[in-house]
Amino acid sequence: MKQKLLRVFVIAVGLLAASLPAIAHHGVAGYDLTKTITLHGTVTKFDWSNPHIVIHMDAKNANGEVQNWTIELAAPTHMSRAGWTKNVMKAGDDIIAEVHPAQNGAPVGISGTVTFQLKIVVNGQTLPMR
Repeated sequence: MKQKLLRVFVIAVGLLAASLPAIAHHGVAGYDLTKTITLHGTVTKFDWSNPHIVIHMDAKNANGEVQNWTIELAAPTHMSRAGWTKNVMKAGDDIIAEVHPAQNGAPVGISGTVTFQLKIVVNGQTLPMR
């Protein structure tokens, strides 16, 4: 009986461990890929880390109020292949970014994945695109 219980436990733990990567990756379902908006503002933080590079920026909305936007890009490996480095931008830089906005209206957008990359301009210089 103990051996049977141990087998069931090992199988359950194995299945759980195998499914964690699928749970962790959220994909692009939360973004409106039919809509592209252009944000202009200032970089507040540039996070060059896995699983996705993230740009935090302050940009004014239609009412002139400053909003803190979070923009998701592809993984550092993919962005490096496109010509980016961890020093491509820093807090305080002027940024223009095309993003697919969040479907729920939150100030969150996606500007690049393995399959696409939208235009990003930092301090007047267009960054490399795939």
